[in-house]
Amino acid sequence: MKIIKYLLIFSVTSLLFSCGTNKTEESIKFFKRGNQKFKEKEYVDAIHWFDESVKQNPKFADSYNNRGLAYQKIEKIEEALTDFDKAIEIDKKYWEAYYNRAEALFLKGDFQNAMLDYDKLAIPFKDSSFYYVSRADTKVQLQNTSGATADYEKAIRLNPKNAEAYTNQGYLYFENKEYDLAKKSFQKAISNDPKQDFALNNLAFILNQEKKYGEALKMVNLALIQQPTQPFYLNNKGLILLNLGKNEEAKELIERSIRLNDKNGLAYQNLGLYYQKMGDNLKAKENFDIGKGLE
Repeated sequence: MKIIKYLLIFSVTSLLFSCGTNKTEESIKFFKRGNQKFKEKEYVDAIHWFDESVKQNPKFADSYNNRGLAYQKIEKIEEALTDFDKAIEIDKKYWEAYYNRAEALFLKGDFQNAMLDYDKLAIPFKDSSFYYVSRADTKVQLQNTSGATADYEKAIRLNPKNAEAYTNQGYLYFENKEYDLAKKSFQKAISNDPKQDFALNNLAFILNQEKKYGEALKMVNLALIQQPTQPFYLNNKGLILLNLGKNEEAKELIERSIRLNDKNGLAYQNLGLYYQKMGDNLKAKENFDIGKGLE
């Protein structure tokens, strides 16, 4: 299941230091520089300044936490986990670091250990809508559908405007072929955040299945405004255009989708549909076979 994740917990200030030693002051100064670079999305530079911060004070848990987030942003998950571990070692009740470690474990695919961290947060994060979304996402990966459903519903009760909760809830319904429920969830997500591209694309897919091709095209175009080179969205639009009889435009989009991601079996299936419509059964079969092999 594809999951949309947005939240990481970034420490802005620290209350750990009561004394004003030179090393402490230097550590805080470097920490603040690292934070600024992080906000500017200059993650390598941020890591440099967090390095300097922990050199001055090896017990500064916030610097380890934020450096872990910077590592995560550049997809160095093992380094991120090491830093979250260190932050937790320094402060056993650093709940934000537990949350960030759980998110990193999720990205690594270690869902069992991610769940252990989320369970530790059940009391301190009991009023956090986004916590329940993250825990639900993990339960989905562990095939705990009923638990995931309950957590998405809890997230929505806590924050009825949590678009991510509706989006991921909708995709859970979608995967279970509960398309009416999925459609309602995607519509809710979009009403709360019109830029929810994943919800827009999946709603387009459902509308296409309902043969509401004009509405489907509108939704997928809105998704592509947010993510113009997303291969699954391009392929989805290609299928909709095939159904509208705009065959050559459809072919161009589907082929572009394959160039961006040649492991998407659905794109080859759709290219096979194009050749079938054109009466080229040999090329149609060739693409259908490739698509079937990638399922």
